Amino acid sequence: MAEPFATSLRRGRPLLWATGAGDDLTALLGWGERLRVDAFGPDRFATLASAFADFVAHRPDADPRDLVAFVTVTFSPDSQAASTLIVPRTLGRWSSGALHLDTDAEIPEPSAPLDDFDERDLERGTLTRQAFRHAVAEAVRRIGAGDLAKVVLARDLKASAPDPIDLNAVLARLQRANPQAWTFHVDGLIGASPEMLVRRRGLRVESQALAGSAAVTGDPDATDRAARALAASGKDHAEHAFAAQSISTKLRTLGTVEVSAPHVRRWPRIMHLATDITATLREPRSALDIATLLHPSAAVCGWPTEAAASVIAELEGFDRGRYAGPVGWMDATGDGEFAIALRCGQASDDRRAVRMFAGGGIVAGSDPSAELAETATKFLAMYEALSPVARP
Repeated sequence: MAEPFATSLRRGRPLLWATGAGDDLTALLGWGERLRVDAFGPDRFATLASAFADFVAHRPDADPRDLVAFVTVTFSPDSQAASTLIVPRTLGRWSSGALHLDTDAEIPEPSAPLDDFDERDLERGTLTRQAFRHAVAEAVRRIGAGDLAKVVLARDLKASAPDPIDLNAVLARLQRANPQAWTFHVDGLIGASPEMLVRRRGLRVESQALAGSAAVTGDPDATDRAARALAASGKDHAEHAFAAQSISTKLRTLGTVEVSAPHVRRWPRIMHLATDITATLREPRSALDIATLLHPSAAVCGWPTEAAASVIAELEGFDRGRYAGPVGWMDATGDGEFAIALRCGQASDDRRAVRMFAGGGIVAGSDPSAELAETATKFLAMYEALSPVARP
């Protein structure tokens, strides 16, 4: 059925995976639940993968590309939040200005937009601004002492409202403002991530490491200068190298790997150093299997991994939940896409609040105030989607 993408989003509250703009916009949408699995602890990836494999095995006559699971996995195995896999009852594919359904099943009629244009109240997160600076300073001290080489520290904020937030409208604004990103909704986790952890098509695998950043402003000349400074920054290249190496090293255990030179990629509010990494698998491995191998990358944890994870747990002092974990989809052939859940927030059950997250990579020479400013820039994508009056 031909309809605007925003109309498709208003058909209930669908699961979502979308990217692109205009005629190039494509999306997967899901309604209802044929299968839902919640998993916890160190075996959460394996639990989800096993449940989906069992589900597929009992449907041998189905088209494997129509059996699609939407997945969100927690950053830490110690998280109290659930890692969740959902196979929708009805799968929709949006492209070329139309919504295409995999069955003749009915889907919800489009709802009317809510009065959703008020600025949200922001509540302080677990770490105050000063506490975050202190955490960064302590991380730099430990890096200088040789305890680790890089650690990614995050902070959280909560946006709240007296009435339920129209998440469909938030997703529509996120997608319009960030067409180069992957806009997602899985079990209340919403966001628009710039970082692809793994895209798998047959034996072909693609990933991208992002680390090192600078703000994109409304001044083109200033933004160009910032891009040149980022491209020449020794500190940012050092941070970035850990992220790229952590992915390429792990992928080499599965097949042959090619790695691009670092380059600057721009988004509406921020730019990053980026390295494109591709691999050809020696034997089939599913997208979820590869995400299991790659998580957590140095881009969202640090290096060495175990030392960085321990420092994160100590200095952040809060449960990241699904923030910085893999989020995406996989079909029964093993093809799929998983981004790292960044520029995102977790909606409360009553949809009256969204807890947002943002972080930055800390290496030798990191400045606490500069790292705080970086997190503020990274919050903007979500906050401006939640409060459209914040930016015309």
